[in-house]
Amino acid sequence: MVEKVEFSEATSHPTDTGTADADVWVQLAEFASRADADPVLRLLVGEAITAHRNLRGITATIANRYRSMIDAVPDAITIHDETGSILDANASACQLLDRERERLLGCSIEDAFPELDDTFISRLHRAFDADETVTATSTIRRGADEEAVLELNAHGYLDANQRRIIAVTRDLGPRALADLQLRSSQAELRRILHEMDMGMLVRNRMGHVVSCNPAACRILQTSEPDLLALSTDQIADWQFIDEGGTTIVHDDLPWARALRTGKAIESVICGVRSPQMTDPRWLSVTAVPRSRSADDDADQVVSVFADVTAIKHEAALFAHAQSLTNLGAWQLGPDGERMSWSAQMHAIFDVPLSTPVSRERMLNHFAGMDQRRLRQTLDAAKSSETTEITARMTTAIGRRRQVRIRVRALPKDSAQGSVIGCVQDITAETDQEIAGAPD
Repeated sequence: MVEKVEFSEATSHPTDTGTADADVWVQLAEFASRADADPVLRLLVGEAITAHRNLRGITATIANRYRSMIDAVPDAITIHDETGSILDANASACQLLDRERERLLGCSIEDAFPELDDTFISRLHRAFDADETVTATSTIRRGADEEAVLELNAHGYLDANQRRIIAVTRDLGPRALADLQLRSSQAELRRILHEMDMGMLVRNRMGHVVSCNPAACRILQTSEPDLLALSTDQIADWQFIDEGGTTIVHDDLPWARALRTGKAIESVICGVRSPQMTDPRWLSVTAVPRSRSADDDADQVVSVFADVTAIKHEAALFAHAQSLTNLGAWQLGPDGERMSWSAQMHAIFDVPLSTPVSRERMLNHFAGMDQRRLRQTLDAAKSSETTEITARMTTAIGRRRQVRIRVRALPKDSAQGSVIGCVQDITAETDQEIAGAPD
């Protein structure tokens, strides 16, 4: 026995075919429920109604998915028939045009965008067969004083052999503001780069300069056109040396290392001399690789450098002065243990330059009463006065020396260290005094 088929009308849906179709399915259900209906026909009608219900459910799912997707798009989207009447609009379009969806449906495109070019629809028809997008601008008013400039990008498509138009509308106000802010930021950056006293060069993978600022030209004593025109052969005529005076080969230059490793190379001291320079310049260079995205290899390197020629000359002069007077300088770090020694300090104590030094390391070169006096002097150092003592010491290779030590504390808020001082080798002076003393 075939069960009686009941038909209940579903909730209205954008894809419904209308009341007339619903009446047909109601009539079929009533026919199939009649006692004198053909059982086979009743079975067929029941299966058709079940299939229709399933199809309506699938259609409703698709429609709901379509509705969720189109409403999630941040740009305003409207669907039009070939005359321009609005068939659908997403939430962003309703917000942009300040109307509810029900009020937009059926409106002409001219009603939604009053100042749209009169030829917009005709242009769309001409572009339809060519599968092209038509762009136009319009303005709408928001309140009494506010006016928004809009950009419409419309494209034609076929929907069940009917021509439809999808229009994507953007408010150009935020974009114009963003462009203005970007141009302002770029102008400010160019001004800063132009006025900064540090040189800046941008090189490509070939090592050619593609951008520079005035400070770079001034430091390198070369004009901007000449820097930008430097060829590979001309760059080879430039000389680069490290702090020890050794030539730096091309692959070991800071910018080449940054490009090769993909990592920033910071604060490298190097000397540079171009064919136009009368004297070499000493630079402190930091090179940073730059790529279009995180996954790409670096295609450019930005080099920022400061002219430290004067500082380098002063350091060399200070080193010569320390050597001539046999005077070494030292500094005790903030932790009260680690120390920094000048080159002459290493020479006085016969300690290699690469050897780490500390407070205890220095104290261990002294013995007995001299060590205790030096330790007390370091502990009692004051920033208001310099304390001086004379002591005997033994160098790292066993030589005995007489030294004069001066000590002074740094201010408590100093980040550089806690105590500074110097050690002067007075062995020769002491020997001369002993030799000249009367018997």
